[in-house]
Amino acid sequence: MQKVSSKREMLLLCIGAIGAGFLNGLLGAGGGIILYFTLGALYGRGAKENLIVSSMAVMFFCLVSLFFYKGNNALSYESIMRVCVPAALGGITGALLLKRISTAAVKKLFAIVIIISGILMLVR
Repeated sequence: MQKVSSKREMLLLCIGAIGAGFLNGLLGAGGGIILYFTLGALYGRGAKENLIVSSMAVMFFCLVSLFFYKGNNALSYESIMRVCVPAALGGITGALLLKRISTAAVKKLFAIVIIISGILMLVR
């Protein structure tokens, strides 16, 4: 990840990260997308690097959200484990495959997932 070279970049990165955290906490999803595009706009780095950094940030968003949801007794441990174990296996598989997939394919897959998710949210 490239170092922040100016106060303006730091401000924009902080705004993007705060917005991403807020959206993820409010909706339970979507923060990584904001962070992905913020990183791309600021640094123009590759899609893979932006996905990796965004994924790491989402992990922290989710851990913070889990702490607050669990603190409010909104979730049981059984519900958490039913989703977390398969999600962790999927995350490991995806991380291993990321090395073998071209950047162009990653961009297309990411766009397809966003479009399908948006359509499903509007229809359901």
